[in-house]
Amino acid sequence: MKYSRLRGTRDILPGESALWQHVIIKSFEILNSCNYSFILTPTIEDKNLFVRGTGEGTDIVQKEMYDFKDKKGRDIVLRPEGTPSIVRAYIENSMPEKSNVYYMGQMFRYEKPQKGRNREFYQIGAESFGDKTPYKDAEIIKMADSILKNTGVKDYKLHINTLNCPACGGEYIKKLKDYFEKNRDKLCGGCINKLDRTPLRILDCKNESCGKVISGAPKLKDNLCGPCKNHFNEVKSRLKDIGVEFTEDTNLVRGLDYYTGVVFEFITGRLGRQQNTLLAGGRYDNLVKELGGKNVPATGFGLGIDRVVDVLMQEGNIKPEESVDCFVITDEKSVSCGFETLFKLREKGIKSAMNFESKSFKSQMREADSRNARYAVIIGENELKNNTVSVKNMKDGSQKEVKLEDFISGIK
Repeated sequence: MKYSRLRGTRDILPGESALWQHVIIKSFEILNSCNYSFILTPTIEDKNLFVRGTGEGTDIVQKEMYDFKDKKGRDIVLRPEGTPSIVRAYIENSMPEKSNVYYMGQMFRYEKPQKGRNREFYQIGAESFGDKTPYKDAEIIKMADSILKNTGVKDYKLHINTLNCPACGGEYIKKLKDYFEKNRDKLCGGCINKLDRTPLRILDCKNESCGKVISGAPKLKDNLCGPCKNHFNEVKSRLKDIGVEFTEDTNLVRGLDYYTGVVFEFITGRLGRQQNTLLAGGRYDNLVKELGGKNVPATGFGLGIDRVVDVLMQEGNIKPEESVDCFVITDEKSVSCGFETLFKLREKGIKSAMNFESKSFKSQMREADSRNARYAVIIGENELKNNTVSVKNMKDGSQKEVKLEDFISGIK
C-alpha cells in the first residue's frame, strides 16, 4: 500500500531544507547575541491552557485546534501557538521573574490549507518576562527586525500599534461595538460572528467591503489613556533612536485575546494579502497572572519559518547549497585508507563525504563537483605508497601533494 502525507502538511526535502537551516541558524545567531536562552516545550498540552490563555472566543479555540481525548479521557491539544506553552513552563518551573527565552517547533491549526498557511507549520519565537518598560518593547521589535535582516529577507515592512490597557479598553470596546452594530448589514459573516465576542478583531478583517466600514470606526489612538499614550510614544522614540523604520497602523490588532499593549507585524508583499505576515507579536502583561502565576509583565513574538523561506525562495538572493568541505577519492586499493581519512577529517569538524564503491576517479570527481566540494582529497596508488594525499581546489583547479599527517593536522 502506498501512503501519502496528510493534507496541510509538507515534506521538507534536501535542497530546500538547506534554506530552512539557514533561517534557523541566522535567527538563533541574533537571539543568542541578545542574551536570550533556548527553551523547548511539549508539542501536546492540556486543552484548557489554550482556551484560557489564547481566548475562548478566538478562531483558534473555536474552530482551529487539533484537540482530542487521550486514553484516560483527558482533553489534549496539539499546540496551535507557542506563547501559552512558554508561559506555562515559566510558571510551572519557577523560572526567575526576569527571563528571556526563545524556542522553535511545530504548531498545528485545523484550517483550509493554502499558500503560506499549512495545518502543520513551524515557528521560532521569543518571550521576555519581568520588564514593562518601553525599552523592552523596542528591544523585542529591534531583535525581530535584526532576525529578518540576518536571514536576508528584503521585502518586508514593520507596522506597529498599541492596544488599550484595562483602564481605557472597556469604553473603547463599547464605542466600537455600537459603531459596528449600526453597520452590521455591511459586515461579512466572519465579522458579524466576532461582533458580540471580540469586536476589536473586526479591525483586522481583510475583506474589502468590511474595509470601508472599518475606515470610519473609532480609532484606537483616539481612545487611549495617558499612560498608554506615553508608553507608545516612548517606544516609537526608542525605535527611531536605533534606526528601526516603521509605519503606525491604527487598525492593527492581534487575533489573540492576551495582548494588552504595543503590538507589531512585519509584513511582506510577496505572499498575498491574506497570508502576508512574516513575524508578529506584542505585549501581554496579564497572561502570566491569568494562567496562575504572579503579576508579571511580558512581551514576545513568533516568526513563521515556512513563510520566511517562501519569501527567500521568491527573492532568490539567498541560495544555500548542500555542500561538503572535502570529498575523499580513492581506488580499490586505497579505499581503507580513505575510509580512515574520512573519519579523521570529521573528527576535526570538517564536513566530509566519500563514495565507498571505488568507482573510477573521473566519476568520483564528478560526484565531488555535484556535491559542491571545496576540495577533493585524492588517495591513489602513488599517494598510498608515499603516505600522502593530493588535494585539489575544486574552484581554481590547483592541486598539490602533501603528507597525510600534515594534511590532517593542518586542515583547519
